[in-house]
Amino acid sequence: ITAGALASAGAPDVGVVAAGRQGRAARLRGVLGLIEVSPDARFVHVESSDGSFTANIPLEDARAGGLVLYERDGEPLPERFGGPFRLRFPDGDDCSVSVKFLGRIDVLAEPGSHTARCADD
Repeated sequence: ITAGALASAGAPDVGVVAAGRQGRAARLRGVLGLIEVSPDARFVHVESSDGSFTANIPLEDARAGGLVLYERDGEPLPERFGGPFRLRFPDGDDCSVSVKFLGRIDVLAEPGSHTARCADD
């Protein structure tokens, strides 16, 4: 999916939904609306572009609050901020709520691989 497609998925100013953040993002529910989601899907599986980080998020949680950041200061999201795409959940307290260098999103019936580790794991 391109930044243009993300913009068409309902791109808010990130600061409106995540205090203290800057840039533009598409709501994950809008991104998921661009694809056909199987009725038996229960998880969103995300992976960093280099494949070193994977996480599973319940589909309803992903639809409720996920944001895919793609722009800052009118330019593509810089790598130093986790770009060109970064997944965030502004209200989450889970360790997988911020996926830098987002490279892949799959919608699955069962959870995929999961490398995310919280500090207390």
